[in-house]
Amino acid sequence: MSAELWLALARFGAACAGSVLVAALLDLALRQAGARWHTLRAHRSVWLLAQAAVVLGLVLALLPVPRSVIAPTLLHVVPAAGIAADPVKAEAPTVSLVDTGADDEPHQSAQAAQELAALALHCLPVAWLAVYLTGLLVLMARRWQGAMRWRALLREHTHLIDAAALQACSAMTPGQRARIGAATLSVRTTALPVSPLLHGVRRPCLLLPAHLATLDVRQQQLIVEHELTYWRRADPLWLALSGALTLVFWFNRPLRRLGESLRDAVELGCDDAVLAGRPAAERRSYAAALVAQLRLQAPSQDAAGPAWGAAFGASATGMTERVQRMRTPSAARLSVPGRFLVGAAVAGVALVGAALQPAFSSAPAPLSDHAAEASVQAPHVHQTWRYPLMQPRVTSLYGVRSPSVPKGHHGIDLAARRGTPVHAVAAGTVSEAAFDDAWGHYVRVDHGGGRSSLLIHLARIDVAPGQRVVAGEALGTSGASGKATGPHLHLEYWQDGRRLDPGQLLPDLLERATANALKRRAAQNNPLPTDL
Repeated sequence: MSAELWLALARFGAACAGSVLVAALLDLALRQAGARWHTLRAHRSVWLLAQAAVVLGLVLALLPVPRSVIAPTLLHVVPAAGIAADPVKAEAPTVSLVDTGADDEPHQSAQAAQELAALALHCLPVAWLAVYLTGLLVLMARRWQGAMRWRALLREHTHLIDAAALQACSAMTPGQRARIGAATLSVRTTALPVSPLLHGVRRPCLLLPAHLATLDVRQQQLIVEHELTYWRRADPLWLALSGALTLVFWFNRPLRRLGESLRDAVELGCDDAVLAGRPAAERRSYAAALVAQLRLQAPSQDAAGPAWGAAFGASATGMTERVQRMRTPSAARLSVPGRFLVGAAVAGVALVGAALQPAFSSAPAPLSDHAAEASVQAPHVHQTWRYPLMQPRVTSLYGVRSPSVPKGHHGIDLAARRGTPVHAVAAGTVSEAAFDDAWGHYVRVDHGGGRSSLLIHLARIDVAPGQRVVAGEALGTSGASGKATGPHLHLEYWQDGRRLDPGQLLPDLLERATANALKRRAAQNNPLPTDL
């Protein structure tokens, strides 16, 4: 698996974990606020905005923006095999050339444990993707089965009310019948002990149970008005969108709780809209109809199934509060400034949650097998570097003269398409991350001991001066900024202010050089310079 794919999967896993954190914070904050200001519970916009904020946090976490712009790296992932986990130790690795005898077994055990941890880290993003897709497919299959059961139930246990029967239906006022006709809503009746409900989004169907006739005529009309208000406010669409989010974020339990709060807010909002300006007698009648629906459904919940829901479509847990709100002459609503403040607070939580995502884009990527072997097996006294690209191909060697550099090439060039991730060659501190007319976007990393690496012609910089980096950490992406003839990456090795041959720290450099690069150096027929 390529490093780019691994980083993308790791970023997706971090974004999923971050979405759970954002949803939990929003759910906790809104529930605490709702306990103090009850009017929050009746505003669907609050809960819709909260769910949108969770999505926004995940999208921001997935965007390829420089992590140093949002927040410093809070978590460095354990590197893959061949990369030291401790940045300090990575600066000066030591290779023992003496057989230590008794110390050999503990060293091998520690190395095996490190390799096992690196393997687990490497497999974790892939494992999460497999779990996520499996859960998504299972839930999609369950929802499809539920939809099929609904269709079968509507087909076998309901009867369509024709236009003539609709005109004679006492449960509706003339105005309600006119609105149903204008909206081309289909009306069905059923003998099942269910609550009146409006089913469907594109082609909604108003389902009326036969036991509705046992209620007072005015109560029946208020119940129908509730369902028509539910349709007029486009609540089926908002709930469908919330259900889609719950499906996509099936792993996010706090987001599911936000969806449940949205359903309760929808019902409370419908109640407020139906009862607005009505006298106290009608309010009491409406509340009595709700209680009567609960009593009619309670003895036969097992037969009808919980999927039908409680009276008027709300959950039974908040019925006491809902009845009290029905009887209140003028239910409180949030003012425009209050809605703005709530919206700003929710958006702020989303942005903070996205900023605090683990910066996997800055995490060290796994080394290629060849580079990992070289870092473990080559017994160099001095520090060796890893390549700044996952698939390095050297197109120009150090010291080679050309019309553009008559005194000799100051570093090496590596083939890289625009946007290829560029990684730190060793642990150190970013000393420069800026733009130069000739170099374009460039990053210099100080590795200690007077040694530094310089990477130029970048398209984007993802680090900032003073930032600590480990070997393999993403610094930016390659490009063709500055005076470059095309997209590529230029690497220089600096020691005490002098440019030296990067091949001294990249032992297999010639093996990765192209035939043309080797041919150009051989054609000059002179020793390779070591200091330019």
